[in-house]
Amino acid sequence: MAIIWQETRNGTDYQVRSAGKTIRLYTGNVLHSQYNPTKKLTGSVWDLLFLPVLCLSQTQPLRVLVLGVGGGAIMHMMNDFFKCERIIGLELNPTHIEIAEQFFALNNPIFELIETDAIEWIKHYRGKKFDVIIDDLFFEEKGEPIKVAAPNTTWFYHLYSQLKPKGMVVMNFVGRHSAMSASPLHDDNVQKLLPYGLHLTTPFYDNHVLAFSSQPLNSRLIRKTINQHKKLNPLKHSLRFSCRNFSR
Repeated sequence: MAIIWQETRNGTDYQVRSAGKTIRLYTGNVLHSQYNPTKKLTGSVWDLLFLPVLCLSQTQPLRVLVLGVGGGAIMHMMNDFFKCERIIGLELNPTHIEIAEQFFALNNPIFELIETDAIEWIKHYRGKKFDVIIDDLFFEEKGEPIKVAAPNTTWFYHLYSQLKPKGMVVMNFVGRHSAMSASPLHDDNVQKLLPYGLHLTTPFYDNHVLAFSSQPLNSRLIRKTINQHKKLNPLKHSLRFSCRNFSR
């Protein structure tokens, strides 16, 4: 693996590393994103963030909001596998935006990168709502990724307020304990808003991805859709994931 760019800014070390054609972003020694223009799937954590969206019945291009861009791997995958009207990425770290644009090819007009505090943006945004909101907000502490927004009732109300009626929230967690603290699993009022859920994992990583919607979500539907998807079916051997429905 070769280092193709590195710099320390405000006490934080940033590196962009290459492994063959794969580009990886490390911040504070934490892997934030990876992208390979010749491989549409990562066989890793980032695949889990788009797979639940296969459950949506897509009748028109999707409006997608990504909280925490990193290098933008999930933005590429949403654009590759779905018809999207707009994919907006919110990123507080200007260095991440600079790296995403320079090394991760986030120069398609369908992408919009906004340097902002995603939590405050969500609270105050009053524009057109979204079909999919992906919460991948983390910061680093002693070399470990820490979730920025606690998955409590207040945060889910804010996310829900920006969703279209049949929209979906997808949320990345590190560790099962963190994932199981998500409000829709415990709060009856949030469950009424987002009664359907999926839990996705992948081997070799301790990430847990949860998806919630007011519309039925089904692990079997994901696999069925993969088999019918013109782009995904030929690549399905690269997908490494387990998925189960939440029993409420």
